[in-house]
Amino acid sequence: MDATPIDPDAEEHPYQQIAADIIRAIRSGELKVGSRVPSEAKLIQTYGVARNTARHAVEYLRDEGWVHTRPQRGTFVAERVDQVDGNE
Repeated sequence: MDATPIDPDAEEHPYQQIAADIIRAIRSGELKVGSRVPSEAKLIQTYGVARNTARHAVEYLRDEGWVHTRPQRGTFVAERVDQVDGNE
């Protein structure tokens, strides 16, 4: 997944920027339904953020229905009606 660097001067919190980047990858088809989302460790390495920030991004995506987590397997792109319809 191509990552957009975190903008420390942006109004959005870093976790929101990471979530937006992952949503962009899902919408563009770079991350497909059922594919694995980068782990927290990979998000930390890629974006240069604290573990709590990476965890918050994943929690946000899960709460919004973009991903689902399988214990001891990872986090995966969920199927959403708006992904098919093109709406948000």
